[in-house]
Amino acid sequence: MLSTKGTILYFAILILGLLFAISAGLSLIVLGQMKIQREIGHSVIALHAADSGVERALYAIYKGGALETPSSCFSENLGPNLSYSVCIYQASTGKCRPQTQFYCIISRGAFKQTTRAIDASF
Repeated sequence: MLSTKGTILYFAILILGLLFAISAGLSLIVLGQMKIQREIGHSVIALHAADSGVERALYAIYKGGALETPSSCFSENLGPNLSYSVCIYQASTGKCRPQTQFYCIISRGAFKQTTRAIDASF
C-alpha cells in the first residue's frame, strides 16, 4: 500500500522554492532600475558640463582667442570627476557639417564614467 505521509513537506519545499525564485527575479529587476536611475543623474550633470564647454567656446570666439588657427581645442576640470573638452573648428577645415557657415563647436562633458556631447554650429 502506498503511503502519503510527508507529501505536504514536498509541496511546502516546492512553494518556498517558487517564492524564492520570484523574489530573486524581482530584486534583480529593482536593482537594475536603481542603477539606471543613478546613471540618469550622471547623464544630466555631464550634459551641463558639455553646455558649459559650449558657452566657454562662444566666449573664446567672441573675444577672438579661437580665431587664430583653423582649429582650437581646450579642456577644463570643473570639480572632482567633472570636466569638459571643447574643440572649435572653422567651417573651412571640413570637420563641420556642410551647412555650417563660420564655426562648429564640439563639446564633451564627463561626470564619473558618463560622457555626453553637444555639437553646435553657426
